[in-house]
Amino acid sequence: METQVLSAIEIASTPTSDQNLNLQAINFIHELRSNASGRQACLSLFTRTPKCSEVVRLVSLDVVNNAIQAEQFEGQSLSHVKDSLLEYIRRAYGSGNRDDVDSPGLQNKLTQTLTFLFISMYKNGWEGFLDDFLALTSLQNNGSRDNIVGIALYLRLLSSIHDEIADVMLSRPTSETRRNTELKDLLRARDVQKVTASWQEILAQWTGRDDGIVEMTLKVVGKWVSWIDISLIVNEETLNLLFQLAGRPNPSNREDRVRNAAIDTFTEIVAKKMKPSDKMNMVIFLNLGQVVSQLIASPALHDLRTTSSYDTDLAEAVAKLVNNVVFDIVKVLEDVQVDAETRAKAEQLIQSFLPLLLRFFSDEYDEICSTVIPSLTDLLTFLRKAKPIPPAYSAMLTPILNAIVQKMRYDETSSWGNEDEQTDEAEFQELRKRLQILQKSVAAVDETLYIDILSNVIGNTFQRLDQQGGQMDWRDLDLALHEMYLFGELTLPNGGLYAKSRPSGVAAERLIVMMSKMVESGKTVVGLS
Repeated sequence: METQVLSAIEIASTPTSDQNLNLQAINFIHELRSNASGRQACLSLFTRTPKCSEVVRLVSLDVVNNAIQAEQFEGQSLSHVKDSLLEYIRRAYGSGNRDDVDSPGLQNKLTQTLTFLFISMYKNGWEGFLDDFLALTSLQNNGSRDNIVGIALYLRLLSSIHDEIADVMLSRPTSETRRNTELKDLLRARDVQKVTASWQEILAQWTGRDDGIVEMTLKVVGKWVSWIDISLIVNEETLNLLFQLAGRPNPSNREDRVRNAAIDTFTEIVAKKMKPSDKMNMVIFLNLGQVVSQLIASPALHDLRTTSSYDTDLAEAVAKLVNNVVFDIVKVLEDVQVDAETRAKAEQLIQSFLPLLLRFFSDEYDEICSTVIPSLTDLLTFLRKAKPIPPAYSAMLTPILNAIVQKMRYDETSSWGNEDEQTDEAEFQELRKRLQILQKSVAAVDETLYIDILSNVIGNTFQRLDQQGGQMDWRDLDLALHEMYLFGELTLPNGGLYAKSRPSGVAAERLIVMMSKMVESGKTVVGLS
């Protein structure tokens, strides 16, 4: 049977094969999935020594993989699959020899197959699943995590298991959800403690030696933290490793994927569901405000901010962390049932995190700005509902509105009427629409402040236009005209500018003054630099 399967795969994968023969070979391979002896032949072709060709092994493993997923193996036959694959894996990955391991494509398929075996057998039949793969991380089985190829496979498996049983972004049937909940409970009871300990050991052993392994470990931690005991991660040993990686220097100023992954791990830790008091205490305990401030002051985000070497990936990673923290702080502030002590902590935290949020909101790169818009929107929504607004919150509005207005301005890289920038222009106009919503939220909280700030911005621009004429930056004038247009919407609820020959309100009075200044400037935008 193995010879037939081998021949069929080779014919099906050869472009020059006879068309009819090729079709027969493909049909034969499809039929293998429902044929017990065919599945066994495929298993043997994948695990045999010496190895078959890459395509033969990939197709063979795919047949086995689909059969496991479809629950076509039962009882002893499933145990045989487990034993055969485990024997092969120990042979190929246990020695630490990189030449023995599979190609990345085959490793992906093997990881998927092992994940389906985990789902089928972890409850009953392969209770020591993780023990077997954890053992592969050590060459001498002495607890030292020194087998890099075994570690990589182990981490791939942990990542895949999470994706299959704990990824909340995927919609699943009720039966699968129930099964996954049971598997997570079993993992917590049996293996989670030793798994989290292995992360510490791997990070400690490979930090500074292999960034790929460190990055993989951090990404697994970021996934699993959402459904395991937080104390297994938020402890002195693990946090010291995370802080070290998040703040490590980067003299080359190139992308540091490990540092970004460490920051993403903190973001996932913050995102974990917990009681409001516990969440605020954790943010304080982690001292995240100080961590973010130090990252903002680092050369990558400060010294190089206006250069082509600016680390936008790092900026976006830190912005995500800030967005998550502010989101949780606002949730606590909105909770009318939260105790006074927790509320006081949240009020203190929002004061310290607002400047950090506005730093990324004001970033020259719109992708980074957009990262924190959700939490800023939540904050303004909370302030709109908090009436009368307390003085401590009222003081936040001026820097928020100033940042919004400044972000409305075309950046220095924009050119007037450049047709090559049409895509950028469309994206900027979309951003302006989002910013307009934020501006309206500020106006809803404190209309007087909104009127005063916008009046000054627009009035001062027309005054400079009167003084500078053609020397004025067109971006400033465009901003003033755009803001004046938006400002005009404040007069709409009162039926327009005038009511009974008089201005319909304060906003109308200010708008009339703005329009007069624009006309009095006696200038034209033609020829502006």
